[in-house]
Amino acid sequence: MSDKSNLPAIRQQVTELVLSGSTKHAEEAINETAEKFGDLAVVEVLENLEPHVASLHLSAFDGGKLSLATLLIPPKVWAESLAYFAAMWDEDLIEDEPEVLAESLFAHIHGIIFATDDPERRAELIHEALATDWGTTAFAVLFSTATEEIIEIANAIHNQDAHRSGQTTSDHDVIPLALEIARTDEEAWDRVLFEIFPDWIPGENQLHAKSDEDDDGDDDEDVEHEYATGRTTKELLLRLRKQVPSKSASTSKTGRRPSLGEDIFS
Repeated sequence: MSDKSNLPAIRQQVTELVLSGSTKHAEEAINETAEKFGDLAVVEVLENLEPHVASLHLSAFDGGKLSLATLLIPPKVWAESLAYFAAMWDEDLIEDEPEVLAESLFAHIHGIIFATDDPERRAELIHEALATDWGTTAFAVLFSTATEEIIEIANAIHNQDAHRSGQTTSDHDVIPLALEIARTDEEAWDRVLFEIFPDWIPGENQLHAKSDEDDDGDDDEDVEHEYATGRTTKELLLRLRKQVPSKSASTSKTGRRPSLGEDIFS
């Protein structure tokens, strides 16, 4: 690889292009870096991007394979960038278009993880993302769009080890991602389930689907004793929005949770 002294300038160029809204030109700069210095140089540039910059860039491609950054982003950097994905949302948008937001989030996460056929990279991406609160909430958002299917696969995994056989009756888009998580990191799978079903007590109550349109009825107290009712997509989107850090996660020490806030770009 050529002189690394060029890389800080390339990182600065990519950052300025992304923040100015020129993600296409930022991607061109990344591609040129790969051609001149190789993929490892791109990895180093991406590794030193601020998490909110990486998030803005990757989200512009919906995690699609057309982005070289999608293929080469270091798993830990991607995990940190997920904290900023919901930065541009507001409560009105979440209230009016939860399905659209969840679909966009799915396209991003699914695209990143399945952009590679390397099982080790997939496992590392999943592990790093689900080691964070915001990553766990983000994945829970996706699965909340198919709660009945997730309940089915969760029961099958528990009773039949279905995540190893890969057998399920559902063909919903989120199921391959759910199985990938369960295969590679069972603790992470459990964390996602508990994020969707916070009142679940294994062995004492059962998972119960709830739609965003459900009204709170008088019989809810009776239901809570028999079932663990899941959070809705809207509820999880709001939780994710509240987890957006107020400043770059890179300013926080490893192992410390960043402060939470609303206006990350102010």
